[in-house]
Amino acid sequence: MLLGLLVLVVIYELAGFFGLLTLEWLFDQFFSVFVVILVILFQNEIRRGLMRVARNPMQLRGGARTKLVDALVAGCKLLVERGWGGLLVIERTTGLRQICQTGVEMDAPVDGDLIAALFCPAAPMHDGAVVIRPDARGGRIVAARALLPLAQARAISGTFGTRHRAAVGVTEESDALVVVVSEERRDIHLVSEGRMSAALAPRQLRQRLLQELTVEEGEAAAGWFARLGRLWDRS
Repeated sequence: MLLGLLVLVVIYELAGFFGLLTLEWLFDQFFSVFVVILVILFQNEIRRGLMRVARNPMQLRGGARTKLVDALVAGCKLLVERGWGGLLVIERTTGLRQICQTGVEMDAPVDGDLIAALFCPAAPMHDGAVVIRPDARGGRIVAARALLPLAQARAISGTFGTRHRAAVGVTEESDALVVVVSEERRDIHLVSEGRMSAALAPRQLRQRLLQELTVEEGEAAAGWFARLGRLWDRS
């Protein structure tokens, strides 16, 4: 494709050099339409790129990380015990402002009871995802009832529903970490970089979250380039 474009550019320049006005005019019209076609064809990739530009340095150390993880695990345990589904999106270096704007923006400390209350089937905000932003004090719930991009059907087993597809979808487009609780199976999965873990017990979830949220700056940069490589492969 790049070679073909290069040939067209060379022909266009030659047409201008030799004064072939009709041919030059045709190429002008073609390039004008071609830009629009490119935007349409690669709109998903452009959207992913814009999401990745909005970077949010994650400040999470020691006690704050443990506090956040303990609250998340407590909330998930309550959801499993009550048979309620849940979708928790933990923001890392990629900003999720656009996703927050699709739901109800809020500012509340991360708390297990609050997480369970938000996903109570009788609550007005139980549909969609809860977005959590880590900070030096542990973290804040910054949005509820947020809409997430869905993964392609082939990217996830048919035994999983919309909630799991959404979890995979948002982690394909950002470096967010997602915890998804199934109301039918009453199990917990952790999703990162488009990959979903096997079902996790609360103790295993806590261990995995502590690992995932302990990313040094160099590792974060390496992960960033790896994700760009995967995005290029899919394009």
